[in-house]
Amino acid sequence: MWMTIFHGVTKHWQLVYAITRRNILTRYRGSFLGLVWSLVTPLFRLAIYTFVFGTILNVRWPNEAGNTLDFSAVLFAGLICHAFAAEILVQSTNLIIGNRQYVKKVIFPLESLPWVVVLAALFQLIVSSIVLVVYVFILKAELSWTVLFLPLPFVALALMMLSIAWLVSATAVFVRDVSQVVDLATVGLLFLSPIFFPVSALPDVLQPFIYLNPISFIVEQVRAILLYGEMPDLVGLLQYGVISLIACRLSLGWFQRLRPGFADVI
Repeated sequence: MWMTIFHGVTKHWQLVYAITRRNILTRYRGSFLGLVWSLVTPLFRLAIYTFVFGTILNVRWPNEAGNTLDFSAVLFAGLICHAFAAEILVQSTNLIIGNRQYVKKVIFPLESLPWVVVLAALFQLIVSSIVLVVYVFILKAELSWTVLFLPLPFVALALMMLSIAWLVSATAVFVRDVSQVVDLATVGLLFLSPIFFPVSALPDVLQPFIYLNPISFIVEQVRAILLYGEMPDLVGLLQYGVISLIACRLSLGWFQRLRPGFADVI
């Protein structure tokens, strides 16, 4: 039963790969630098964060030692997680409606389209992570061996966002207000997560609620692994992964239940 979650990508992996590759390349088609923009963009953002928060504002991470360059790394680690989640959310709202040509084809595996969105966003996340790893190495002149665990929180987050992609893409076909809700949700994901502040800065009574945001725990794990050289919370990641798989199974069921009506609405 649980393998149905991965059925769309394992059985149709060639199709998923082809569409994902096309989507990534189309994003930069016609530009002078082409795919190089996927590297230039995070580099530019990191440079801006370093300049603004380090040189102009002279900001430091609350309640922790470290210079302003460290703050840039802390901030960037959170923002790449948010960018990954936000891209999937936004793309999901128009995923089915924007691919009418596939909806009309009875044999086309529509349940594979959310995989395409997640994998395309994952490509940019990987590039941004490489930029961050190099920056941390330059900053600290060393890297902790715990960096080997960095894929774990990203995989867990990808599964969670996959479940949301199935849910949002199917619902958006029938309820067009979903796109407006998603716009608000992306703002909530940004400011209601420990990206600009540590969880410890919140009152004790509010700290548990910050983890209702699906990226909060992941942001903390990425920072712990890469910036602080700490072992990840393996039990927490396992629990997060199990919850993500359950969410995937439920949202895929919702997607398949609504699927017969896609052609009528579109």
